[in-house]
Amino acid sequence: MSTVEDRLRAATRAAARTVPPGSAPPLVLPERTGAAGAWRGGPSLRGWLAPVAAAVAVAAAIGTSVAVSGIIHGHRHHHPRPAAASPLSGLPAYYITLTGSAGRRAVVRATATGAVVATLSPPRPYRVFGLVAASGNGREFVLSAARLTIIRRDGGKFFNNGPPSFFLLRIGPGGARLTAQRIPALRGNEAEYAALSPDGSKLALAVRGGGGPPPAIEVVTLATGAERVWTWPGGPPITNNAGGSGEVLSWAADGTVAFQQWAGDSIDVRLLDTAAPGSSLQRDSKLALQWRHDAETFHYTHGHITNVIFGYSAIITPDGSKIVAATASVTPKPLHSELAFTEFAASTGTVTRVLYPQQLPGLYPGQVQDVLWSNHSGSKLIVVAHRPGPPVPLGKHGRDAGNPIEFGVVSGSRFTPLPGAPSLQSLGFGSWPVW
Repeated sequence: MSTVEDRLRAATRAAARTVPPGSAPPLVLPERTGAAGAWRGGPSLRGWLAPVAAAVAVAAAIGTSVAVSGIIHGHRHHHPRPAAASPLSGLPAYYITLTGSAGRRAVVRATATGAVVATLSPPRPYRVFGLVAASGNGREFVLSAARLTIIRRDGGKFFNNGPPSFFLLRIGPGGARLTAQRIPALRGNEAEYAALSPDGSKLALAVRGGGGPPPAIEVVTLATGAERVWTWPGGPPITNNAGGSGEVLSWAADGTVAFQQWAGDSIDVRLLDTAAPGSSLQRDSKLALQWRHDAETFHYTHGHITNVIFGYSAIITPDGSKIVAATASVTPKPLHSELAFTEFAASTGTVTRVLYPQQLPGLYPGQVQDVLWSNHSGSKLIVVAHRPGPPVPLGKHGRDAGNPIEFGVVSGSRFTPLPGAPSLQSLGFGSWPVW
C-alpha cells in the first residue's frame, strides 16, 4: 500500500517532467560596480529572501535540478580586490558560514572584506541547513537542508532531521543559480561528511560507520545523479578525533578523495582514486599518513610527541601532492611546545614544509588550530590559528597557552588575519567557515 508521501513523490516527479530543462531563470546577483567589485543592492535582505525561499521550496518539492528565480541583494560597501602582492590575493571570492541553532541559516561572505553578501534561510518545508561543502574556488557550494522535527517523549526533547535534500549554489559573472540535486536518499540521510570536487561536478559523501551501516564513501555526479559507492564492512569509522568537526573529506583535482579514519589509537588519512574501478573502500584506498597513538587531541600531555594532529582537518592539496594539517610538538622536560601547519608528501608521508611555526616555551599548546583551505600547491592556506604575539599563559599559574585564535591566511611564516571574519563565539564549536 502506498503512503501519502509515496503519492506526493510520484506526483511531484510527474510535475518535474513538465518543466523543460533550463526554462527557469537563474537567481541573479546584482551587478558589480566596476573594478572595485562591490555588489549593488538595497539595504534590506529580509524582504528579498522570503520569495527566494519560497521559490527554492518549489524546486525542492519538484525534486529535480531546477534553477530558481529571484534576487539576493548584497552589501553596499565596496569590496576592493587585493593587490597581487597582498597575502589575500588568490583566495576564493566567497565563503559560507552557518548561523543560529533552530532554523540554521547560511551566510555568504566576501573573503576579502568579510562583508555579508547574502543570507539564505532553509527552503520550505526545511528548517535547518546541515552539511556544507565547497569546491575551493569560492563559486560552487552544496548545502543539505532538513526538516528538523521535535519529538517530546518520556519527559525529554528529541530532535529528528529526517531525510535531507541537497542544493547546489553556483555563483558566476551573471549571477547565482541555486538548484535542487538528485542525491540518493539513503546515503544522503546517513552521511555525516561531504566534500565537493574542485570543478564543482562531483559530491563525495561519507557514512561514518561504527554501530550502524558500515563505513562508506559515495561519489555522486551532480549533472546526472549517477553514483558510485565504496564500503568497508567492519572497518574503522570515517571520522576524526573530534567526532564531527572539521574537514574529514577533501578532493584533489585528479579525482582522488582523501578521508580520515579513527583506527584504534591512531588517526589515519587514506587516499581513494575515484576514477579507478572497484567498490571496496579497504582494497581500493591506500594509507597516506598516520598519527599513531593520537586517538585523542590532547594525548601530548602524556609525554614527548612529535607532529600530533592539533586540529580536526587533514586535507589534500588540489594538486594531490601533499596532506596539510595543524600539528603540535611537545617536549615535557623542559616544557616546550611548537604549533605549526605541517605539510606531508601524499606519496610517502614525510614532512615537506612547515608553515607559521610558533614557539611556546614553558607552555603546553592552547586552543586548537585548524586548516580550512589550501591553494593548488599548499603554499597558501586559510586557517584557524593562534594570533601572532608573545605566548600568553592561561590563568595566573597556567601551563597552557591562552593566545586567542582567529581566522587568517598563512603563507610561509606569515599570518594575516582575514578582514571582517566572524568571531568564533558567533559560530560555535567547530562550525568553521567553508571555502
